[in-house]
Amino acid sequence: MDKFPDNRLIALIRENNQLAFTALVNRYWEGLYRHIHARIGHEEDTKDILQEIFISAWKSRETIYTDANGTIASYLFKAARYAIINYFSRPQQTICNEALLESLLLHQSTGSALEMLETKELEQQVIDELDRMPERLQLPYRLSRYGQLSTKEIAAQLSLSEQTVRNNISLTLHRLRAFLQKDLLLIIFFFIIP
Repeated sequence: MDKFPDNRLIALIRENNQLAFTALVNRYWEGLYRHIHARIGHEEDTKDILQEIFISAWKSRETIYTDANGTIASYLFKAARYAIINYFSRPQQTICNEALLESLLLHQSTGSALEMLETKELEQQVIDELDRMPERLQLPYRLSRYGQLSTKEIAAQLSLSEQTVRNNISLTLHRLRAFLQKDLLLIIFFFIIP
């Protein structure tokens, strides 16, 4: 089952197949763990959040969805995002990196509402352009940028060579840059370049 695409695993999970769910957890737990831990900096809380995400996914298996490419990565990372927000909204929660939080708040407060709206629109245009690309380009890019996976991890997960992964990510970046230049949207480079 480890080689099954996400959409096939989800179909099996909807039929209460625990082996398919285990394969899905094995596929995504490490990337999710790194993503969450990088933001909250606490190992035990990261494990708890990760467990809650997968328990919630199992409980909502009949309504869980994959994206247009048949992957569940965006669903899981969106769940992680909300879990992190909930984590920091707890009244007893202390923030371990106050300097980082201060700089983020300062940067956020100095931007005008118009700038934030323009940035959101720009980000959406980039996502829309990415969605129009073939899956062989989208998936490595998304796993790298949103899933926080290394080239080696992406290669192993997708059964590709590391060079192929690097080439696909490079080609995706090239296409996104060309799209942005065509529309004179060069200011988004900070969003694309790692």
